[in-house]
Amino acid sequence: HHTDNVVIMIGEEEFIDLEDEIRSAICAVPSYKSIRITSIEKQNTEKQAVLQNVYKARCNALRDPNMTMKLYYCGGKGGTLHRVLKEGFQPKDMVVGDFGVGMYFTQNPVRAMQYSEPGLLLQCDVGIGMAESVLKMDQTRNRPPVGFDSILTGERDVDHIGIYSHQRHNELQYLVFDSKQAIPLYLIYFTV
Repeated sequence: HHTDNVVIMIGEEEFIDLEDEIRSAICAVPSYKSIRITSIEKQNTEKQAVLQNVYKARCNALRDPNMTMKLYYCGGKGGTLHRVLKEGFQPKDMVVGDFGVGMYFTQNPVRAMQYSEPGLLLQCDVGIGMAESVLKMDQTRNRPPVGFDSILTGERDVDHIGIYSHQRHNELQYLVFDSKQAIPLYLIYFTV
């Protein structure tokens, strides 16, 4: 564990809340029955304050500054999660994905695990602003559509009354094109 970060103790309210949140999200995925969270880290207050200022300023420039979400980061396979927690996201964290060059996030921790370092999940606060639903894949896309701040990807399963089924909703990913549009909250260590 990296000493610059603050370790949240098992049994602390913050730990329990996060654990419940992740467990309930994971229980919704049929193939995952249980997960054990072994440790959770967050930034020290000083660093968090600095990153928070940059993030808030960026969110204030979004078309809908209040549209922020707690999401899991779909990335970090190359061992970058500790750095991201410590220093925040940087332009080098942009990746080429099916829907463009940026940073991908999801509400579904199991989906995030597919892109993350084994045994680690990074929960972030993400400035979504106005999100455009995009179905067309384009790996060269490097900015949101005109009039939008981010994109929402993935096949939306609309049933006959136009309601998105929750199961499919779990597959959707948000894509932001600016590293200042997200801030790391918690680095979660787990075993399944």
